[in-house]
Amino acid sequence: MTLVDTRKIGAKGGRARAANLSEKELKAASKAAAQARWEQYYRDHPEKLKARQEREARKTGKVGRPPKAKK
Repeated sequence: MTLVDTRKIGAKGGRARAANLSEKELKAASKAAAQARWEQYYRDHPEKLKARQEREARKTGKVGRPPKAKK
């Protein structure tokens, strides 16, 4: 019985698929993969998601009370 290195098979398949995709399709697939990785990370680390949401809220100024109006 011969052992098959599945990593080599998988790498070959991914490269062959990428070679057949247009640049636009490849970019879309890359973005989707990155998004999926971040979603998994935030599912595993909910405290990191909360911190990220708080940082983004501070950037947009939607935290705390609104500034006083100038007269």
